[in-house]
Amino acid sequence: MLSHVASVLLAVGPFFLAPAACPGADPPTGLQEEVRVKRPTRLDWEFVASGFGREAVKLPADFDSLKQRFQLYVPRAYDPARAWPLVVFISPGDAPLGWRYWQKVCEENGMLFCAPYGAGNNCPPGPRARIVLDMLDQVRRDYRIDPERTYLTGFSGGGRMACAIGFALPEYLGGIIPVCGTNPLNRLDYLRHRVHDRLSVAFVTGESDVNRTENEQFMFPMLQDLDIRSRLWVVPKLGHGIPGPAVLAEVRKWLEEDLSRRRQDVKAQPTLACPPDDALTPLKLAGRALEAAEANLKEDERTWRGVALLQGIVARWGRTEVAEKARKRLAELKEDAKRLRLAGEQGGKEERSVLQAQAKALDRFGQTAAALRAWKALAQQHPDTPEGRKAVEEARRLAKVLSARPYLGISFAGESAVVDKVVPDGPADRAGVQPGDRLRALGAAKLQTFADLRRALEKVKPGDKVKLEVERKDKRLTLTVEVGSPPT
Repeated sequence: MLSHVASVLLAVGPFFLAPAACPGADPPTGLQEEVRVKRPTRLDWEFVASGFGREAVKLPADFDSLKQRFQLYVPRAYDPARAWPLVVFISPGDAPLGWRYWQKVCEENGMLFCAPYGAGNNCPPGPRARIVLDMLDQVRRDYRIDPERTYLTGFSGGGRMACAIGFALPEYLGGIIPVCGTNPLNRLDYLRHRVHDRLSVAFVTGESDVNRTENEQFMFPMLQDLDIRSRLWVVPKLGHGIPGPAVLAEVRKWLEEDLSRRRQDVKAQPTLACPPDDALTPLKLAGRALEAAEANLKEDERTWRGVALLQGIVARWGRTEVAEKARKRLAELKEDAKRLRLAGEQGGKEERSVLQAQAKALDRFGQTAAALRAWKALAQQHPDTPEGRKAVEEARRLAKVLSARPYLGISFAGESAVVDKVVPDGPADRAGVQPGDRLRALGAAKLQTFADLRRALEKVKPGDKVKLEVERKDKRLTLTVEVGSPPT
């Protein structure tokens, strides 16, 4: 989230690689069921992993990039004289899944396709990101790939990982296609700017998909409110699954329609782009971000863009010499009254838009307590603005709604009915619920998913005492819980 610009300011040439295909050598084409990674990725997998927590950055002792394998398709007509489009698919299971869905689209449109082995939902997020980026970098080494036509996609948990990678490393992509699973934008403001400037996000969900609400009422409308190019496909007669080639062809066509904007972005901000024959290592990425920050600061209307880039450098590469230069530049800007004012005005306007978009999306998604916190933050940080005054009204409304809503004091693992955390001294804690319990019934309502629980709670109110059946280590227990009201 944005911070006050004044307090932040108080605190704080491309290397060319030759095309991967050697002269006179014909790289393999057609479908290759198993290709080995030859060298560890140069891409910033650690930054992606850090979004899942510090521990995610640590790889297992036996992890070896050279043991990673992936499925690869290369059109027969492949010619390294030009850059080619690529579909990168992340499966929810350990085996590659997407080729049979993407085959027709890739063959008819001359697109490469790759999907890793061993990068399913059971793989921890850090190693999973590393495996995907080991693969992507290897394909970029071996074939001439167009980043503006590289589309990262995945199904279910693979779709969530596609969002996590894509929103963190937008310079390598032209679009993201999360299928039946999404993840939020990266917290750094400059990365949200980059997603806005160059990416298209195609949300695909089934008519009866368990994650449809998350796509339809949360992520898609929030990106729309933030003016990020996005579109939603709700596929008829599809549940939690991958649509057929007809829908994917339509998605590809929509992504390609935005190609000219991405090409223009490369021309307008070349230091933030990644040419087909380059690899932006973390240190190189930091240096080019600093160049971009200085270019933005030369234009009054882009002052906040420049400040956000400097902040991002400090946050992302804090121990580098580039970060020290960024800190020094931020300190200088703090002494420049005009720049400080412009950054405050532009950054404040953007912060209000972001908080509004988040609050509305959370409210639509049924996350009333989180929406209330977002409205309160907006009201407190921008009290003398129209948005701040609107936020006060919305906070009062949601506080009233929340006080009448049933509350158990538990959170869940994803959309499942498996208890992740229990609020100390909350209703569930007092009833004896423990982390790891699987909820099986609330009153007469049988439970399999979080959505089932949400529907069951609509029939109770604060003060009601109801039977709660849980499964704990293969044993069924019946507890009695007194429903409470959520803390405001």
